[in-house]
Amino acid sequence: MNDGLKLEKIKVLFEKLELPDFNSSSVIYGSIHPKLWKFALFQGAAVDDIKHYLIYFNSDEIILIGLTLTADLTNNVIRIPMTSISNLKFKKGWITSKLEFTMAGNKRYPFIVPNFVITAKWQKPNLTNIVTTYFNQ
Repeated sequence: MNDGLKLEKIKVLFEKLELPDFNSSSVIYGSIHPKLWKFALFQGAAVDDIKHYLIYFNSDEIILIGLTLTADLTNNVIRIPMTSISNLKFKKGWITSKLEFTMAGNKRYPFIVPNFVITAKWQKPNLTNIVTTYFNQ
């Protein structure tokens, strides 16, 4: 339980699913929240629609690995080639930042990325590494 934010477990999942070589400084945690109208209509039940992901960047693709509500790893993996990504944006905030990109076919991925995660000390330096490598900041 709660092993999805441990780099050793992430590396094992990469090997198991035959994903690219794992670089521990290229992964961050982020979540996609439901639209505001769902919160207004369903109130607390809309929290169940929050999707949690590990976002892995490399020069060829972005890999999204699904997490459960208890931060356990799942086999739900989405591989998105960099060539099919448009409108890659990052907006730094004080507590949380926003990462967004659009995929071919207008599929939008609007992530909320905390700048610091208590159980994942790697989040802050990895976020800095990814922003300097993939975004013109």
